Amino acid sequence: MALGGLKMEVMEEPNQEALQLGREFGNRGQCNPTYFTVGNLLKKLIQLRDVDGIPTEKIISNYAFVTAGGCGPCRMGMYATEYRKALRDSGFADFRVMLLTRSGDVQDVLMEGLKLSNKHLLMGFLTIMIGDVFTTMSLRKRPYEAFKGHVDEEMKKARIEVEAGIREGKNWKGLWNARKIIRGIKTKKAGPKPVVHIMGEFWAKTTDGEGNYHLFRFIEEEGGVVSNETIIDWLLHQIWRARWSESQKHESKFMSKAEWKLFAVEQVIRGVFGFFCKFYGVKIPLSDHDALAEDVKPFFDLHVDGGEDHMEVAHHLAIARDGKADMIVSVKPFTCLSSSGVSDGVQGKVSELYPDVEFIAVETNGDGAANFYSRIQMALQKVVHSVQ
Repeated sequence: MALGGLKMEVMEEPNQEALQLGREFGNRGQCNPTYFTVGNLLKKLIQLRDVDGIPTEKIISNYAFVTAGGCGPCRMGMYATEYRKALRDSGFADFRVMLLTRSGDVQDVLMEGLKLSNKHLLMGFLTIMIGDVFTTMSLRKRPYEAFKGHVDEEMKKARIEVEAGIREGKNWKGLWNARKIIRGIKTKKAGPKPVVHIMGEFWAKTTDGEGNYHLFRFIEEEGGVVSNETIIDWLLHQIWRARWSESQKHESKFMSKAEWKLFAVEQVIRGVFGFFCKFYGVKIPLSDHDALAEDVKPFFDLHVDGGEDHMEVAHHLAIARDGKADMIVSVKPFTCLSSSGVSDGVQGKVSELYPDVEFIAVETNGDGAANFYSRIQMALQKVVHSVQ
């Protein structure tokens, strides 16, 4: 489809085949989001070459890949190196990749010939917002659907309408048609279900597939309702981080010009996202990042930057204090430095203060799903019984 004049194609959800390709062509000791995402790109390129019959030279000249990457202390900062190595070793050495980094910079990796305008970036932000709204609505409605598969089926129709609107240059028509479909989703009453909040490393907590062992659906099958964290809220945290960093450069209690600009951008994003939520009839609260930072100060040094920063601990505090969930699952790749190595060291203290909210930290590596499921199941069953 076309997005702001660019021809684009959405990648498939990474699966085990992608994981194995990533391991085959990647460096040793990477986290599984690296293997899944790098392998997923290789899988697509190999399909274009071997199945669709497109010569390698035309793939390299006519295709490019845009993705996220690059936070310093985490292995995500090595994505650029991983893409270079894997593409070179698999026969696509000159294929172009652009990494949109966590700090807001755009890092070119063999990326000549593609220019992203402000219009493209704006359209990208809007599609992320719509994706957040649709994902959240699916998670909230699916545990109460009238019959199995109903919500997935209707939400797929809604996404097709939005895509058709973008492709035809009639964005609002697609959004309106999707709204009518979503409003027609049928749900049924059910007994009380425990709310399980998912936090953790960015990719592991937002993906919905084999990369996190289909965590959302597993919790639903076990009787829970998933509370998710949106990509927009994560982006707002990045804006807060930039604004806070600017405030550390001066002693004045008044905001600088740069801080005001960042604050204005934040308010615009909140306003537009709030509009889409009202348009589709769903309430999705966005975090007050100033308040979260103030709450977490006794537990976490705000200067620690990387991964989720202080957000896991801050969200645990806020959710437990306000009673927004019955259980919290922190999911991350194996030995995730920012999450397992830093945040989890503080979470025990928060759990002591709020013992009524079950907290569990679990790691993924692409294999060993049985142990992953077992740990979550044991914790969740305690919560299910307490709610019922």
